[in-house]
Amino acid sequence: MTKSLHECFHLPNPRLPLLFLAPMAGYTHAPMRRLCRQHGAALTYTEMTNDLGLLHASDKTWHLLETFEDEGPVVAHLYGSDPVSLSEAAARVEQTGRFAGIDLNAGCPVRKITANGAGAALIHDPRRIHAILAAMRRAVRLPLTLKTRLGPCPDRVAIFEILDAAEQAGADALALHGRFTSQGHGGPVHLDLLAEVKQRARLPIIGNGGVTSPRDAWHMLQETRVDAVMIARAAIGNPWIFEDTQAALACGNEPPATAFAGARPRRDLTEIRNALETHMAAEVELIERIRERYALPRNAAETDETLATTFRCHLFRYLHGLKGSSYVRARLHELQTLDAIRAAVASCLEREAAYRASAPDTQR
Repeated sequence: MTKSLHECFHLPNPRLPLLFLAPMAGYTHAPMRRLCRQHGAALTYTEMTNDLGLLHASDKTWHLLETFEDEGPVVAHLYGSDPVSLSEAAARVEQTGRFAGIDLNAGCPVRKITANGAGAALIHDPRRIHAILAAMRRAVRLPLTLKTRLGPCPDRVAIFEILDAAEQAGADALALHGRFTSQGHGGPVHLDLLAEVKQRARLPIIGNGGVTSPRDAWHMLQETRVDAVMIARAAIGNPWIFEDTQAALACGNEPPATAFAGARPRRDLTEIRNALETHMAAEVELIERIRERYALPRNAAETDETLATTFRCHLFRYLHGLKGSSYVRARLHELQTLDAIRAAVASCLEREAAYRASAPDTQR
């Protein structure tokens, strides 16, 4: 009998809609995952991690799977194209005892990934997807899931063959990005096809794609009846989107439309500052943990430089829509230390505070 997502991943509150943090290369490392978990994400995913890198014991690859003990259930997100190497990598990941599940990527459209037959390239060969998942299923006892897309392009819908392959191979759930490979990360999300997949499926379906607001999540749930909604880029620098969405869905009514695509609710500036500080402290914690685990040399200046490099992509997202954010974004390459980042944040928040103080009440 098929288990629900709550049963698979031992998730609480079965009456609440499930919101997951999607895997995103360069973003969903332990600091971001923990913050999103604290703000309502029921399940989070690691960055894309290569099977061969894990098998060759590449430190840089294993760094992508570093976790914090208090970040909640995490799914290891793997990519590759060979059933043997992926099953062996999955077994090694399971042996760490740190993950709630293992996920196969069959949807990434990036050329660097597809050129090696991985990611979205697998969509062209559902039989290979079946072979990979079946091999992984034999190798691990953890919940096994697949993340994929509708097909290569609108005139080649492959998802129903892929769904059958996943079910026959023993997968526990399927996360479906409701776009085609040819669309990349833009264009319409095909909720009608997502709904048809959900109707046909014998395993839980996780809906993904184009969810940037509570209203988007509401529409996806209402129109497709998926078992969970996966949020991706809208969560970068915005961990609050999970609690905002949960609160809106709990009301039962359609949430109001945003002023424009990607618009966010206005946050208290202290809340933004605290989230930034918490995130940066977690970045330092992760850097130190990796150095300790892999016996790397310790250097305070190098920690600052590493943090500045890794945190830049998150920084301007936290400042999204604030006065002075464009100034910070244009000078990201100049922010080489933690002190420089804090100074840039302080300047931006001061400009925003001054603007709010002077703006008419209707704009505050």
